[in-house]
Amino acid sequence: MGQVGHFGEIKFYTKTGKKGKPKMQSFNEMTWNTSINISEHKRNGKKPLVEVTSRNLDEIGMTIYFMAEYGVKPWKMLLKLRSYNLKAKVFPLFIGGRRVGSFKFLITNISNDMKAFYKNGKLTGFAAQVTFKEYPYVKGNSKKKKTISSKKKKNKKSTSGSGIKDTGTDNKKTGKSTSGKDDSSRIKKGYQVYVVKKGDTLWDLAAKYYGKGSKYVKIYNANKSPSKGFDTIHNPEKIYPGWVIKIPG
Repeated sequence: MGQVGHFGEIKFYTKTGKKGKPKMQSFNEMTWNTSINISEHKRNGKKPLVEVTSRNLDEIGMTIYFMAEYGVKPWKMLLKLRSYNLKAKVFPLFIGGRRVGSFKFLITNISNDMKAFYKNGKLTGFAAQVTFKEYPYVKGNSKKKKTISSKKKKNKKSTSGSGIKDTGTDNKKTGKSTSGKDDSSRIKKGYQVYVVKKGDTLWDLAAKYYGKGSKYVKIYNANKSPSKGFDTIHNPEKIYPGWVIKIPG
């Protein structure tokens, strides 16, 4: 038996049956679409800066053939496809022994071309144009959130019950040194206050705080509008020592 692939209980195969008759349930004209979304930030006299904002879900299309002459029960398979679609069944898609993509897929659209019928009205074959959409999910997120929140509650209780006050000696959390003087950055609600140093660029700051220089746009967007107590960044390529800016969380 030559198995081409499968999606749940729907198998793609070619084989030789009894008396040397070929048996086949397969597909052709497969397409695999991958894309991203970008945002362009215009600059005076220069080409715009590009920010990758998100990835789109992968989409796979194929035409699957179900023909009675090749040992398939077309009506049974038609109902199976409809059931997978209407119940939003999610499975990994395998082609040629390899899993397609990083996530499972679901069927978002089916267009059935009824090829032929017997005289009694029984379906003898059809071609199904099927669209699969990627179905990403994160396992165990809710449990992690519960664990983190419960730990925070425990920590709050222990600190409030001990009578120990936070003296602000931890300069990583408070942004203040033990001497009481401000460091170059202080944490506020929702963002970090940063004093620009000589040689700083938004790209370097993004790499430092977010792990990726390409996320400099996040800092630029947080500082491009006037805000009390902060300097305004008009050009993402120009920031100056002494400026006070926000580093969003």
